[in-house]
Amino acid sequence: MRFGLLLLTMFTLHAGLSAVFAEETAEPQTLEQVLSQGVIDLEAAPAPPLVDPVTTPAQSDTKPSTNQAAPAETEDLLITAPTGHPALCPSGSGCTCPTCACQTPVCSCEPCDCNACTLCDRIPLLNKFPSDRCFDDFIMPVSNPVWSIDPRSLTYVRGIFINQMIDAQTPVLGAGDLQVYALQLGIAINERLSIIAVKDGYNTLQTRGVGNRTGWSDIGLGLKYVVIRDVENQFLLSGGLIYEATNGSSRVFQGNGDGVWTPYVSIGKQIGSGHLIASSGYHVPGDTAEESQSIYYSIHYDHPVTSKLSAVAELNGIVYTKSGQALPLNIEGGDWINLGSSSVAGNNVVTTAIGANYRLNSCLSLAGVWEFPISNRKDLLDSRTTVTMTLQF
Repeated sequence: MRFGLLLLTMFTLHAGLSAVFAEETAEPQTLEQVLSQGVIDLEAAPAPPLVDPVTTPAQSDTKPSTNQAAPAETEDLLITAPTGHPALCPSGSGCTCPTCACQTPVCSCEPCDCNACTLCDRIPLLNKFPSDRCFDDFIMPVSNPVWSIDPRSLTYVRGIFINQMIDAQTPVLGAGDLQVYALQLGIAINERLSIIAVKDGYNTLQTRGVGNRTGWSDIGLGLKYVVIRDVENQFLLSGGLIYEATNGSSRVFQGNGDGVWTPYVSIGKQIGSGHLIASSGYHVPGDTAEESQSIYYSIHYDHPVTSKLSAVAELNGIVYTKSGQALPLNIEGGDWINLGSSSVAGNNVVTTAIGANYRLNSCLSLAGVWEFPISNRKDLLDSRTTVTMTLQF
């Protein structure tokens, strides 16, 4: 057994040594010869330069070597910072920017401006009902804020503040003032049909005759339909119906009667670089004894002064066609109050207003006007300041 293992070991060593010595024996080298060959094959390849080396005048005159590798184009792409993404808002397609939630406009008049996306683009509920953006240069009327109806189909939220001075010669009331804090709302169902809430709010009344009073206004809701929508000529014709309920407080001359129905029409037209909006309607009370009947009209004109600032001029009138029987007076309350006075049929009150509108951005605007009567009759309006802030979606 031991002899067999010895023979197997000797056979294995013989086969291995035969394979080694079968190769040609390398000649011995000196240390100088080994160093002269270098260690290029044993070193990792150097990394390519991040930027092109500065070319000296001597190098620019020398033709580059044919075996010098040209830098790859992909190498430049890897080391160059991105210059920006292609435009994400092609004309007529609406905004698809990842940084905002612009809604696709109803029409394709203008490409989406992603830089204009502000608070108005981040309220999901109202963003489902985008405004008709084909008439963006028009400005909403300011004075007579309840009945001067914008003809466009808009989704908006509008805060209103009114400070109205009452003349000292006013019967019963005497000198005083009225403040109104209100919020209007519009929801555009589509480019033609919209729902509007034109009247609400809280009133404070201070007069010598009745003292200080506070209370809620009646609520006015309605529909608006755009009959003619001519984008090319920037012309609009709208009509609708508004119902004013009797939920308000009688302490501030609200809540009387049995509601008022108001059918109306409104037109809008661009004239040069300015815009004209005119509206008219007929107030038909449910209880003709408690409230008077009247026809109103409002004319608004705005003209741009700068890219954001526009001058505003407006004219408002109301003609009383039938008196009520609630109070033995020959004056009425105008656009905000219906006293139901018994001696106002045939009266005509005309006021004018001047002011300005400033666009903070494509969604938000601030407007203010000063209004005063130009007719012989004043009724309850000696002068009025109206300020609005409108957030359009």
